Amino acid sequence: MHIPELFENRIRQTDTMQELVRSLDEEPWRLLSGICRRYEATGRPVPDHYLQLTGFFGETMLRVLSQANLVECRSGGRESLLVYEPTAEGLQLWRSSGAGGGA
Repeated sequence: MHIPELFENRIRQTDTMQELVRSLDEEPWRLLSGICRRYEATGRPVPDHYLQLTGFFGETMLRVLSQANLVECRSGGRESLLVYEPTAEGLQLWRSSGAGGGA
């Protein structure tokens, strides 16, 4: 499907579309940071009910992090429906950003 350039330019100028694009960039990082912070504090996978899934794509961004191999999702057993744990790569990326270690 070909989308006319004039149409694309027009909708990308709207506040809603700009917020959507901003959310696509920021939401996965916010979630990874929250998961890593909690994991570092507790040493345990993070229960799903702990996560604040806000923005346009909360749950979708968890799938993005999982597909990017930055977090691992598995059954939470009795604790919660699902738990999320940063992979070694996800934790390293978060720490190297300066966000880890109390920042």
